[in-house]
Amino acid sequence: MVHNMKITPSRAWLILLGLQAFLGLVIFRDFLSGAANFAYIDIGSDSYAQFVPYAMHMARTIAREGFTGWSFEIGLGSPTAWMLGDAFTLLSQIAGPDNVLPLRIWVYLLKIVLGGTSFFVLIRYYVTRWETAVIAALAYSFCGFVVINGQWDPEATEFIFFPLILWAIVRYLRTRDVLALPVVLAVSLIAGVFFVAVGVFLLFSCVAFIVTSSEPRAMFKTWLTQMVPLTGIGFLLAAPHLLPVILQMLDSPRVGGGQALFQKLWQQGLSVNDWPLVLAEIGGIFHKDIFGIGSAYRGYWNYLEGPEFFIGVILFLGIPQLWNGSASDRKTLLIALAAIAAYFIFPVLRYSAMGFAAPYFRVSTLWITLILLMLAARALDRVIENGVDGRLLAIGVGGYAILLILVLGGSMGANVWKPHAAKILGLTVFAGALLWLAQRKVLSARLLPLALLGAVVVETVLVARPSYVEGRALASPQLRAYRDATLDALRAIREIDKGIFRIEKTYDSASLADALAQNYMGIKSYFFHGSGVVDFNIGVRLIAPTPARANVNYTNWLPNAGSRFMLNTLLGVKYIITREPVHWPGFVAVREERDYQIYRNEMALPLGIVQTKQITRSTLSRLSSLPEPTAKIYLDIAIINAVVVENRIPERGDLFDLDDLLRSGVVELQDRYYEPAKALQETGLRIEQFSSDHISGTISPVKPGILVFSIPYNQGWSLKIDGKDTPLIRANFGMLAAPVQAGAHTVELDFRLPGQRAGALIGALGLVLLALRRRSNKALDSRQSPG
Repeated sequence: MVHNMKITPSRAWLILLGLQAFLGLVIFRDFLSGAANFAYIDIGSDSYAQFVPYAMHMARTIAREGFTGWSFEIGLGSPTAWMLGDAFTLLSQIAGPDNVLPLRIWVYLLKIVLGGTSFFVLIRYYVTRWETAVIAALAYSFCGFVVINGQWDPEATEFIFFPLILWAIVRYLRTRDVLALPVVLAVSLIAGVFFVAVGVFLLFSCVAFIVTSSEPRAMFKTWLTQMVPLTGIGFLLAAPHLLPVILQMLDSPRVGGGQALFQKLWQQGLSVNDWPLVLAEIGGIFHKDIFGIGSAYRGYWNYLEGPEFFIGVILFLGIPQLWNGSASDRKTLLIALAAIAAYFIFPVLRYSAMGFAAPYFRVSTLWITLILLMLAARALDRVIENGVDGRLLAIGVGGYAILLILVLGGSMGANVWKPHAAKILGLTVFAGALLWLAQRKVLSARLLPLALLGAVVVETVLVARPSYVEGRALASPQLRAYRDATLDALRAIREIDKGIFRIEKTYDSASLADALAQNYMGIKSYFFHGSGVVDFNIGVRLIAPTPARANVNYTNWLPNAGSRFMLNTLLGVKYIITREPVHWPGFVAVREERDYQIYRNEMALPLGIVQTKQITRSTLSRLSSLPEPTAKIYLDIAIINAVVVENRIPERGDLFDLDDLLRSGVVELQDRYYEPAKALQETGLRIEQFSSDHISGTISPVKPGILVFSIPYNQGWSLKIDGKDTPLIRANFGMLAAPVQAGAHTVELDFRLPGQRAGALIGALGLVLLALRRRSNKALDSRQSPG
């Protein structure tokens, strides 16, 4: 395509980067000055209570041990392949854990710059004017998707790479460059873009290229024979990172268990959205803030999960101008508008982006943003080259007004935040007037690009800045919850005790991610948990089984054991940090300060114990007939005295007599709790070496039994007893265990992230296939070249 450049390419880049920097300074001045940290404690609290603690934890772990693949600071323990999934988070860790929070705004700004420049690279293929590319890229840099969903860190990564994936596709179709698409796909997957979302995006991109092509059959053949193999190579190249993530996902109840919603959401996806939801989606065209900012959001789902399609007022009003383009432009416009309408009506198009694992909008809204902006850029190109068509301008303004009236006057009207609606109305009048002046030639063709660019800048400041700061609960520098009295208490504990043990708190500093933010082994956690720890929590009745809970993500939030002192003992909780006195059997006060108190659990068990009695899950199920508080007491006694197994394991302990326990009526703690706990302490694991992925020590059971760890079961763990490989089993609902003989034994536990070795081999295969593909492509080109 021949470009009619009115400014040089290098100047266009400088203008884009300069305007991104200017808008960044204006919009984020509170965060850049240090007056506030770029994190929230309102509806966007994941930024403060999840993503920052994750980054802090990984910064400490990598500096101390490297990437181990497992963490004991994620509840009772979990693999961390998922946690390493956003390469940009690593940038926030370069100055250490204590500086993750202040660095977060700079990483976010980098994502905005990279996202805008990636769209700039893409849109150059579709426009003739560099001014158009700059305007569209600037609008993308601060579109509603990144302003809202980008606060949820992984979404801002997809914001960067989706345009680059499209660019790589177009590049191959035009130049037959076999490197761009596989490399961009691999980098995007390694950088943290959700692989299911990438797959769905590629599928929809394939359909889009075919239906908008002048030769659909030829395009279909190209995708089938050339693009699909290249995308496959891209996924193979990413396998060293991708395979461990997939295996971790498959171990989650949300994917492979009771919370796997694929079939349910697939069936629902073919239904039709209800009218209020359609109105909420239409409202997203005017920016999600039309339904309120932050916790005041009153749309569907919450602030980070509702629909978001805002690309700017003036660009949206200009889309109908594309009708004056070529026949291909008109065809593309009609197909794109039909696709957007289908998205608004049929939920399957958004469910698919999340792999049918949750009914959210999130990344699927980026599809609409890209479609709208690409249409707007093509239309804007025509406006700058040929002027404004008054009839089409009236259609644009009228259509926009009708959509706004639908939102204001429909069933979602009561949820509308009136100040934002008034702002949108004012911007519509302003944008319409500017385009009308251009149509009347009052605004010269030479000044029109500058005026359009200025309009985008004004819209960005007026819409984006309030969304970040107005009515938001910011994590100010004075709010140092991560650095509350807990850190003093932790230092005090470590001064008096150098052992390996768990610590818990009766209050929260960073929601359920306290252990990650404050560097200790605990129980509670907020994470994408595996089946072992979830099954344990369900088994001991810390969380309800699936049918009793409506929230599809409830396995993300796992609590601590609370006041269940025997359960704390079983899990190795040796110290409790509290702000109020506690009176739990076996817990003694060891320190009292103004802001905290520390209690030591004299009964706390080591991470591995040898139980010489067994009880089956079916036997324990009889407790369900008792009142819940009573059932929990008997359950806790049972698992202090016996290991829970699916079926009895012969010659590894007698069966625990639950009937005798129930007949006793009055629970004697001395016989039922103190004495068994003391015996388990004496024969349990004495740790000699401890790290995230390696534990070694000794045990000394006096009878044959089952060695059970308070470590969630995962395929990555391997066990050696007396230097011999020993198969691991699941016990205590979801914990690592293995049968053992009486006597003294050495024990070694090692963790290797599942999929690492196979992923490396698959990645190497991808490199070989890419090299072969490039070689064959060069050979084909040389045969086809003249002479």
